[in-house]
This record gives sequence, C-alpha cells and structure tokens, in this order.
Amino acid sequence: MSTTQPKRKHPHFDDRGTLDWHTTFAEAKAEAERDQKKLFIDVGRELCGGCRTLVTAVVPRPDIAPLLQQHYVALAGDPDLPEAEVHRLIFKLRNASMLPFVIVADSKGHFLEGMSGVSDPARIKALLEKHAASAGG
Repeated sequence: MSTTQPKRKHPHFDDRGTLDWHTTFAEAKAEAERDQKKLFIDVGRELCGGCRTLVTAVVPRPDIAPLLQQHYVALAGDPDLPEAEVHRLIFKLRNASMLPFVIVADSKGHFLEGMSGVSDPARIKALLEKHAASAGG
C-alpha cells in the first residue's frame, strides 16, 4: 500500500495528474523551502481560454512536465481575491493586463520573473529552464 498523498488538483482545470497544486501561498512556500524548489504560480480564471490551455495542454507536455515536477512547487492563485503575497507578486509583472499570469518565485517567495497572457509552450519552457538552472530554491 502506498503512503504517498494523492495530488491536489488544480481548482479549475485537469492537468492530467501532472502537478500537486497548492491553493495557498503559505503551503506552497513551505514546501518550496523544505524541498529547495522554486514556486510556479498560475493565476487564472475558469472562463479564461488561455488559462485553460496553460493547465490542460502546456503543463502536461512531456518537455515541460518534468521541469515543473523536478524544480517547482505549483500554486494556483485567484485573480479576483488574491492572497496578499500573490497580489504583491502580480504587481511585479510588467504590463500585466491579460490572464493567465505566470510567475516564478524563489523558495522564499521573492519574484524572479513572470509573464502575462502567455500560454505558448516555447516561452513557458524557456522561463522554466532559465530558473530551474539557477542555484538553490
């Protein structure tokens, strides 16, 4: 019998079991600090087509899923009622005008980089590779 906990699902979309999604910043940050990983923060709405594409078609890709699983802790943020920490990170995005917001933060929750309105696999992969390669969480 397995002792591992089942993965938490994304609150809006099916990522085909790719990631264990946190819905609170504190829990995601605690895991990132413990495991020395970065934070991958997705801020999107259920009715957003780009948000759906990001989670259902980009996250599970065989060239992206391993990057996320090995180097990141996933957090699904709410754009309408963002937690204070997520709100602070959103304001670090340049030209943040369109969902989804994708944010990479270090294990302490400090903003590293992000993008707005992007669900293009090549751009997401480049962002993930860039920060997966940097030292520490």
